[in-house]
Amino acid sequence: MKESKFKLVALDMDGTTYESLGNIVEENIEPINNTIKNGVKIVFVTGRPVHSKINRLELFNFDNDEETLFAGFNGALIFDITNNLKIDEQPISKDTAKAAFDLLKLEKFKDCNLWAYTTNPKISYISKDLFIAKDLQHEVPFFGSEPIVYNDNLEMYSCYKFLMFNGTIEFANELRNLSLEVAWTEGSFAGEVTKKGINKKYALEFLSKKYSIRQEEILAIGDGANDIPMFEFAGHSIAPANAHADVKKKAIEVSDFKNTEGVVAKALKKYILGEN
Repeated sequence: MKESKFKLVALDMDGTTYESLGNIVEENIEPINNTIKNGVKIVFVTGRPVHSKINRLELFNFDNDEETLFAGFNGALIFDITNNLKIDEQPISKDTAKAAFDLLKLEKFKDCNLWAYTTNPKISYISKDLFIAKDLQHEVPFFGSEPIVYNDNLEMYSCYKFLMFNGTIEFANELRNLSLEVAWTEGSFAGEVTKKGINKKYALEFLSKKYSIRQEEILAIGDGANDIPMFEFAGHSIAPANAHADVKKKAIEVSDFKNTEGVVAKALKKYILGEN
């Protein structure tokens, strides 16, 4: 088999390697493990929490690696899952997090909702009760326990990421005015909010420097607005057929296959494993 020019593959999870807000697409498991076996680094670069059970990282043959990095919360936490170590973290400050929740007190933003992943792994804050803000319920399986409705009497923590539900352009811009980065397309179910400058491009730059891997040696696959910064850095980028139109415009290649049709498996076989 001809050696691949790619040394690192950056994989988005939801809507790419996995079903949207769901489990791994089974077709992808074997090609991912064969890629690892061939010495090419697989790094999940995702908005998901690192330790979410639904990630099912036990399916992958990372055990033989001295370290296995996972870029969670869109790069705000880069974690070595082999050695259970934080490698890099770039959270939103406590004061900025509180200011973001304070925006929701304004009448014009009363229908917007936030879910905050704090740096305390046992605490996620939400802006409204789950029974009222039903859109927040979709995140519960990723956190794994009940979030807490935030109020001013609670201690605010620094936060890796916010999820914005039922967002508006004006609310997104107000978050940006707080020096936050908002990955969101109008009309999308949710937006992802991190510290300004912290995104999937940041994660790839970090990985590139750490492993001395050039940009042209990085393959990235993703479907969402938060993948666009990653596409700006990777040597080759692929958007699955189910990706948003804005994402497809930024990708070097648009696949004919959806996430559920094994777009990741097919890309790995073509570019890494040389099977087609």
